[in-house]
Formats: sequence, structure tokens, C-alpha cells
Amino acid sequence: MSFGGNNRRRHNKGGAKHSNAPTTVDESNPILVAFHGFARELDDKHDRYERIVKCGRDITIESKRIIFLLHTIDQKKDNVQKVLAEAQQRLEKVCTMNFAEIAKELKGLDQYQYARAFSPGLQEFIEALTFFEYISGKDLSDWTSVQESLKYKGEEESPPMECLVQPIEFMLGLADMTGEVMRRCVNSLGSGEVDNCFDSCRFLQSLHASFLGLGPTHNREMSRKMYTLRQSVMKSEAVCYNLRVRGKEAAKWGAEENLLDKGVDSASANAEIDEGFF
Repeated sequence: MSFGGNNRRRHNKGGAKHSNAPTTVDESNPILVAFHGFARELDDKHDRYERIVKCGRDITIESKRIIFLLHTIDQKKDNVQKVLAEAQQRLEKVCTMNFAEIAKELKGLDQYQYARAFSPGLQEFIEALTFFEYISGKDLSDWTSVQESLKYKGEEESPPMECLVQPIEFMLGLADMTGEVMRRCVNSLGSGEVDNCFDSCRFLQSLHASFLGLGPTHNREMSRKMYTLRQSVMKSEAVCYNLRVRGKEAAKWGAEENLLDKGVDSASANAEIDEGFF
């Protein structure tokens, strides 16, 4: 036997009647007007953030293509100047088009709120730029020079525009560049350019020592890239060690290392490796 229905009827006898009439909202209410303004501001911020993310992806893709282009340099093909000229032109295009578009989006705004939107693209660009400078034999750009290259004149009397380059972003991009120098070191071994191997190794050792001088950065990503940097130094040192010990046979070892990096079966790649090396 259920008493629930009787209880509900008993409570509803003295209750107020519910009205189905639609409630009217005063659109001129100051609180409602304020919240409508907040909604528009958030929508504008989210849309702008997505546009900047898209620009950052374009920068990342183009920077990776420039790095790949730089790896095609071959002394035997005598294409050094041609490749460097094309790479420089494409780097300048990234600055004058992609980063300029981001600077235009962030004009008059707090750029720290949008820094993460184009952070991967900025790091990849710094990696491509410094790798280009390294191969060209130029001094590597510092943080301030990169920041200056990403400043743009405003229209008429408006203040100049710029893309924010934080020091930590520059250091992360520079750390990524060391991986490309290590690959160039291994590739030079295979092509017989012995001097490039030793030059690359000395450069990586010097840069690694400089990074160690920074001390603790309390940045998780920097710690991870410091570990990768150390691995690159060790690989380049192994290349130079084999050159000293094996001489001309070291090129064969370098080719086998490249096969391992590409995922070739280790048993096949190591079939003729001297066991004494290990």
C-alpha cells in the first residue's frame, strides 16, 4: 500500500498555483548587458586564438621544409649557394608574411595571453633560422636580434607591431637545432666530408656547455630538451671516435647507423659491424 500519492495531494491542496505564462527578460538590465559584452569579448578572443594557431601551423610546416632543404646540401653536387639562397628567401618570406599576420592580430593586445598559440611555430622557425646560420658559417642570432626581425611598421602614425619572442622560446628553439647539427654530422660521415663531422661535434660540445651554464631553469620542456641535446652530443662524439679509430671504414658504420634510425631490422643492419666496437 502506497501513501505517496495521498501525501502529494495533501501538500498540493494549500500550495500556490503554477503559471505557464512566459517570463519577460529586460534586455536593458545592466547585468544582462554586461554579460552580453563578456560573451562577445570571449568569442572574439577564441576566434583570434584559432586564427593565430593556424598561422603557427603554417610557420611550423614551412620551417620544417626549410630544414629539409638545408639537409640537401651536397658538396659533390656543388649546390651550396643555390640551396642557401633559396632557404634565406623562404625564411624572409615567413617573417614578412606569416609572422606579420600574427603581429597584426595581436596589435594592441596582451601578447602573453596568446603566446602558446604560436609557440611551436616560433620554436621551429628559430630552429630553421639558426640551422641556416650555422651552415652559412655566420654567427648565430641572439634573442634580441630575432625579436627585432619580427617587428613591423604600423599604418601611418600607428605604433609598430611585433610578435613576442620570449627568451625561453628562443632557448628551446636553439636546443632543437642541435638535433639537426647531429644529423648533418652523421650525413657528412656517409658522404666523406670528414671535416664537417669534427666541426659539428665541437660546435655541439660548446653549445651543450653553454646550456649547462644556465643552471636550473625550472622548465619541464627545457629539461627534456637538455637530455636530447646530450644525446646528440654523444652521437656526434661516437661519429668522430669511429673516424679516428676506423678511418675510411667509419663511413660504412655511419650508413648502418642511418638504417637503424630509419627502422631497418637491427640484425640486418649490424650483420657486418665489428663486435669489438661494442
